[in-house]
Amino acid sequence: MLPLVGLLARPPLPDDLDRKLAECLGPAWLTSETWPFDSTRYYEAEMGAGLVRSFRAYAPAPADRLAAWKLATRVIESGWGRPGARAVNLDPGYVTLGGLFLASTKDGPHRIYLAEGIYAELTLLYRRGRWEALPWTFPDFRSGRYDRFITSCRDRLKQR
Repeated sequence: MLPLVGLLARPPLPDDLDRKLAECLGPAWLTSETWPFDSTRYYEAEMGAGLVRSFRAYAPAPADRLAAWKLATRVIESGWGRPGARAVNLDPGYVTLGGLFLASTKDGPHRIYLAEGIYAELTLLYRRGRWEALPWTFPDFRSGRYDRFITSCRDRLKQR
């Protein structure tokens, strides 16, 4: 599987963010374009308006590292912002040939417990040559705007 991290923040990103992510996941293999985060206002109270989303993808690694990545990215997030308000939201996950999986600290009937308060969720299903949203898929992922980048991650994985 190919690890990735979704980055949500108001520009500019912290200067050392990519270095900190590389310490956890290795150097980024792929970097996405940046999109306005305008499918929901869920994070505005915490992080402010004008948020953008981008992704970094990393070298293939075992799926059993997902909980550790989520715990590590939570530590990285805590390095910026103020208490109770993140300046950067990091969403680790991974791409397989069959889907996009994301880590979460929130339980739900569609989430599988991994370890240390971390859950995994199938966010997008790859079927019949395209990404399909599920009933619980976040609005920005449901929109299809990230599909091309996630497909490039899947293609990179398939080449290996």
